[in-house]
Amino acid sequence: MRSFSTCPLCFCNTATQIWKASCSEQASHFLNPLVNRDKYEKLKEHIYSLQKSSNVYINKCEECNFVYSFPYIAGDKKFYDLIFSNTNKYPQNRWEFFKSIEIIKNSKFRNPKILEIGSGDGAFVRKLVNKRITTKSLITAIEYSKFGKSKIEGFGIKCLSIDIKDEQNKMPYNKYDFICLFQVLEHLDNVHKLIGRLKKLLSKNGELLIAVPNEKIIEFNEINGALLDMPPNHIGRWSKKTFIKFCGLNNLKIIEHKVEPFSLKNFLFMFFSYRFLRKAQNPKSIEAFIKYKLNKNLVPIFTIILVMADFLFSPKIFLKIIFSTAKLGGETQLARITNEKYKIKK
Repeated sequence: MRSFSTCPLCFCNTATQIWKASCSEQASHFLNPLVNRDKYEKLKEHIYSLQKSSNVYINKCEECNFVYSFPYIAGDKKFYDLIFSNTNKYPQNRWEFFKSIEIIKNSKFRNPKILEIGSGDGAFVRKLVNKRITTKSLITAIEYSKFGKSKIEGFGIKCLSIDIKDEQNKMPYNKYDFICLFQVLEHLDNVHKLIGRLKKLLSKNGELLIAVPNEKIIEFNEINGALLDMPPNHIGRWSKKTFIKFCGLNNLKIIEHKVEPFSLKNFLFMFFSYRFLRKAQNPKSIEAFIKYKLNKNLVPIFTIILVMADFLFSPKIFLKIIFSTAKLGGETQLARITNEKYKIKK
């Protein structure tokens, strides 16, 4: 179905509508009403107040392949306060952490100034220090969550809770050699304003290291009954073509684009777990009963039983996964971007 909405990345007026969701469906994706009905209702109302619309539409631009929500509105602090707890767990060992450390270590910079936007609990910046890539004093982190900020500052690294797009917010350094955004860009709107600010903060020969979810994995999940990539948490879906178009519009060059290697074991666990969670969003489903109503000690056992049953009774999907491995890749893609006019590596 063709949709006539303006792409927020390349401003093309023609897109294909992939799917749509109501505010109720959006809210239940993040917080099942069986858990806390009052909080669910508050979340639903807040999503509507953000979007000013009863429905959100997921569109794919025909020009640059950017997949975006319409309305293109990012979740705010209140949204994340409603859907996350203060003890939300952050991944400690991501593929993009190690690839980025390798890039920084092999660069010409010694003791580089590094800015990480959306630092979580500081897993990446701690690795930079522990591997002696740079010193604590040369790292700046940006993180909103009180839990994450306290962890980062407790390690001795400067952590700010600011909107990086706002040029009124002063940074510890005028220029940074590497600016890192890991699993952040897909959450943000006003991406051109963001990149304009980051360009000003980037040193000569400095690089942006941007990791986002692999759009091919997301598409496979959505088509085959796993979790939807739901706004207003994720509002933009990037691909190599999208990055190239975006960089061209902003006088930047993408010098390298890599996708995490595919792991059959990891993918099968993720995919069938996401299928279980998608079904659990229906309050009347057996999956919802197991996840939200069953004795907590029994939940892991029955969850594994249903996930395994789904795997055993879905041979067509299993074969589809096997034959898709060569083109899917892993969960993450990493773009390496600079002001310098390099050609992209194959």
